[in-house]
Amino acid sequence: MVIFGLFFPIQLLLVKASIQPKLEKVDVSFIQVNRLNGETRLFKENDGYEEVIIDKIVNWINTSSPSEEANELELNQTSIISIMKIKLKNGDVAVIEPAYNCVSQNQVKTCTIADGEVIYTSNNKKLRLKSVELYDWLLVGWKYESVGAPKDELLEETLYSKYFSYLDETYADFIMCPKIDKVEPIDGNTQRHIVQASALNYSAHHGDVPFDRIHIMLTDTPENGVKINKVTIQKGISEKESAIQCRRAS
Repeated sequence: MVIFGLFFPIQLLLVKASIQPKLEKVDVSFIQVNRLNGETRLFKENDGYEEVIIDKIVNWINTSSPSEEANELELNQTSIISIMKIKLKNGDVAVIEPAYNCVSQNQVKTCTIADGEVIYTSNNKKLRLKSVELYDWLLVGWKYESVGAPKDELLEETLYSKYFSYLDETYADFIMCPKIDKVEPIDGNTQRHIVQASALNYSAHHGDVPFDRIHIMLTDTPENGVKINKVTIQKGISEKESAIQCRRAS
């Protein structure tokens, strides 16, 4: 994207990113994206599915690298094609917008969007950061985030809820990211099944401790109903495993 405009001899404040931003996901209330064409979307931390999206945005910010290029701080705001606002629980707002490279010639300033780079503004400080993931998501990725659970996840949640009611109260915390891992017919009879299911403990969802995962094996038959055969708890699984459990990685 290229932007043209008249350039006046006003001294611009040019700064370089020298401080790595650090956000804590528990401090974020919501993230809102607005585009120049009027499109907008809100991601709230109290929504179980959107919370995962907020987590990855925070991770991209924290793992971004400072850019050596200067920030252009007087670019006409009407030209910003997409902007992200991060509302914190303490009332502060951080802003992320695309970075531009600008050159001036014959009193005309030409600005071109900088691929893979963004401007991060917090507490009146602007930092130019490199993050391909953050850049791509800011421009288009946010539009393709699913709204709520996909149908297959809803079906698995419904089935897990049915079996969950047969568990002892000891396992009441294991309600996050339920999955039906395997369903096998008994002796080829499609009305009788051996089912393997799993889920994470909700109490670990703030990220201060690793998740535990429950593994359940049961039989479901017309004559005997649901019978829990085996329950095991896998302690302290990795972040990658928890992301896979929640269908956020493969």
